[in-house]
Amino acid sequence: MLFLGCHKDTPESVPTCNFVGYYYYQDAKLPIGEGLSNNYLVVFFDTTYSSVDIRKFISSVSDLDQNYKYTLDDHNKAAALKFNKSKTCEEITAIIARLEKNPIVSFANFTMKTNDCSAWIGTAPMGNLCVYWYSDFFYVKVFDKNDLTRLHKMMAQTNTQLVEQHQTMPEWFVMRATKNSKGDGLHMANYFHESKLFVHASPDLNKIPVE
Repeated sequence: MLFLGCHKDTPESVPTCNFVGYYYYQDAKLPIGEGLSNNYLVVFFDTTYSSVDIRKFISSVSDLDQNYKYTLDDHNKAAALKFNKSKTCEEITAIIARLEKNPIVSFANFTMKTNDCSAWIGTAPMGNLCVYWYSDFFYVKVFDKNDLTRLHKMMAQTNTQLVEQHQTMPEWFVMRATKNSKGDGLHMANYFHESKLFVHASPDLNKIPVE
């Protein structure tokens, strides 16, 4: 597991920073935004829970700014949430680990700063401040769509899931990382790509307004 919990006053359990601020485009290693955002994270919740339950849970998390007016996506059960104060990478790593221990949380991920708040399509700004975030999905292109031996072996090693094969581009597969995987969606996209066992692997990157 990449995300480890910690206990107070035990130096050996101090969490390390698990932030990865890059992805691959073809063979180029590209940064995501302007680096780690120390003020926000994105949390996806188990869709079997009601919005009332989720909001109640959010209100119980002491690390979050309870005055922040977040938007909960009622369909995907996801929200960008603000910390009560700026956090270090190590602190965010520990917070993510604590959140993911609760069954109501499907996964929680880091966010990345950006000066660009324009919409993906068009130039109208989405808000005054945006962050980059990534989901649990990632995409893998195999060398041979008829031989998935490497893909299934890597899935077993990383505890990731195969979601679907692209209908019009059958060499591409939609994958999913869970909180029980070897890492989150971004970690796994990079891990699959760096293995050299596949043509390419990329994360599901998004941008969301937070202010």
